[in-house]
Amino acid sequence: MDKVERYRTCIQTLLEKYSQFKSRSEEVESALFFDPSHDRYQLMRVGWKGLERVYYTVLHFDIKDEKIWLQHNATDVDIGQELVEMGVLKEDIVLGLHPSYKRPYTGYGVA
Repeated sequence: MDKVERYRTCIQTLLEKYSQFKSRSEEVESALFFDPSHDRYQLMRVGWKGLERVYYTVLHFDIKDEKIWLQHNATDVDIGQELVEMGVLKEDIVLGLHPSYKRPYTGYGVA
C-alpha cells in the first residue's frame, strides 16, 4: 500500500472511531464525508438539541502533497499524536488549523 493510500486509511479509521461517540441528544447524529478523489474527509454532527440546530464539523482532514492536513479539530484530543501512533510520520502531519507562522513550533510538519 502506498503512503497516500495508507494515510487515507488512517484518516478514515480515526473518523469512524470518533463517529461512534454519541451525542447526549438522540436527535443529533454523526455524519461522515469521505472524498478520496479530492482527499477531503470530515466528521460532522447534525441534528437538533431541543429547539437549537446542531450543525458543526468535529474533524476535518485533507491530504495535500502526500501530507495530512488537520484543518479542524473540535475535540480535546491530540489527533496528531493519534496519527503518529498509527504510523504516520510526524513531518507528514500539518496542523492547518494554526497559522503558517506558528506551524514550525508545533513539532509537526510545515507546508
